[in-house]
Amino acid sequence: MEIHLDTLALIGLTLIVAYGAGQLLKRIGIPQVVGFLFAGVLLGPPVLHIIPDTLNESLSFVSEIALGLIGFEMGSHLHLGELRKLGRSILWITMLQAFGSFLLVGIGVYLITGSNYTALIFAALATATAPAATVDVLAEYEAEGPLTTTLLAVIGIDDALSLLLFSFAAAVAELLLGADELSLIEMLELPLIEIGGSLIVGAAIGWMMAFALKRLPLRHDAVVLPIGIGLFAAGLATTLHLSLILVTMTMGTVVINGNEKHGDYIRYIIEQAGPVMYVLFFVLAGARLQVDLLVSMGLLGIAYIVLRLVGKYVGAWLGGWLGGASPLVRNYLGLALLSQAGVAIGLALESQARFGALGEEGMALGTLVLNVITATMLVVQVLGPIGVKLAITRAGEVGKAVSASPRLLSTASTD
Repeated sequence: MEIHLDTLALIGLTLIVAYGAGQLLKRIGIPQVVGFLFAGVLLGPPVLHIIPDTLNESLSFVSEIALGLIGFEMGSHLHLGELRKLGRSILWITMLQAFGSFLLVGIGVYLITGSNYTALIFAALATATAPAATVDVLAEYEAEGPLTTTLLAVIGIDDALSLLLFSFAAAVAELLLGADELSLIEMLELPLIEIGGSLIVGAAIGWMMAFALKRLPLRHDAVVLPIGIGLFAAGLATTLHLSLILVTMTMGTVVINGNEKHGDYIRYIIEQAGPVMYVLFFVLAGARLQVDLLVSMGLLGIAYIVLRLVGKYVGAWLGGWLGGASPLVRNYLGLALLSQAGVAIGLALESQARFGALGEEGMALGTLVLNVITATMLVVQVLGPIGVKLAITRAGEVGKAVSASPRLLSTASTD
């Protein structure tokens, strides 16, 4: 069944249905972001076809805006003082949760397929963690504390680490498929440029925003400038092929550590404007999910999901133990690392384009990677938010965050 509505009517209907689905699941203890995804599946091509593919394409900028807000939200929680205290455990957890998923998925895929290059690509993709659903759940349940801070830092750094690992794995896979030999410099060049460029651009724009906010009265009409700077940063990251999350997360970190009141002001803006963009982002993501692929996921898809979950959890626990993290952090943080979406899909699409030029084996590899990652996406996107809620509940960090608005008002009253 196809229903043709005006674009504004479609957006309005999407928001209404998604909000209702989110509230319904929230009543039974499931994070509302899962309801947003299910609303997208229901309204999208898999079921009612109310949201056509053309709408998803025309609203692609929504994803960039939402990810920009999410990245800034992550950075605005990263106070340098807290990071110094948790720095050792963050480093250990980040490295070992990535290594754990890489190792277990690589071994499992090799035992199933007998293909070393297939195992390498799936192992690298398994390291990526999606920040969007995680941040949404943390905001919904107003979480704050050591686990929340560690989690935000880990998923931010993990974005960069997964790019590095994929670059190595893809280069080795190309060699095994018969491509020309690559040097170590060529393997490192693109991911390091992307990561370094993201940090530099994010820091520069964050400094510009902090500089501008010092000279502005924090009134309601002043929100135009930080929103404009934020949109510019997100668009610039896309134009320069940088990591949108790293750029905006660095911005947020620079602003919050330069002046906490200004950081609170930006977070207040996100608290007011963010929910609409987040709902649209997740509904459109749900509409893109190919539910029919779940049937054909097979042993490889199931093994990928299970081994990735185990690798992330065990790696995070071991990293927390070696890094001296508190028992609550090391015991529960791994539960919050299950989501996987944007980065993994982007790298899977890159795999299809990159290996497709290397003959039949390369084309088969690219198609397999894209199909399995797409098929498993719905499963991990549902399990991921539930895992985050479970982690912050067990760690006792639910409801500990203070909204930026009362802090902002209280500081403004003293100026």
